[in-house]
Amino acid sequence: MSIGEGVNQNNQNSDTEIHAVQRSVMEALITTICDAISATSIILTSEEENHNEQQGKIDDLKNMIQQVSNLTEKVKNLNQQIYKSKDIV
Repeated sequence: MSIGEGVNQNNQNSDTEIHAVQRSVMEALITTICDAISATSIILTSEEENHNEQQGKIDDLKNMIQQVSNLTEKVKNLNQQIYKSKDIV
C-alpha cells in the first residue's frame, strides 16, 4: 500500500465518521423537536380540559341562579296570594 492509498483510506474513514456524527446530531435534534411538540400538545390539552371544566362550573352556576330566580318569583306569588286571601277573610 502506498502512502497515497493510506491517506485516501484515512480520508474516507474520516468522512464516514463525520457523516455518522452528523446523522447522530440530526437524529438528536429531530427527537428534541418531537419531544417539544409532544410537551406542547400535552399542555394545550390540559388547558383545554381546564377551560371545559371551568365552563361546566359556570354553566352550573348559571343554572343555579336561574333556579333561585324562579323560586324567588314563586315566593313572591305565594306572598301575594296569602295577602289576598287575608283580605278576603
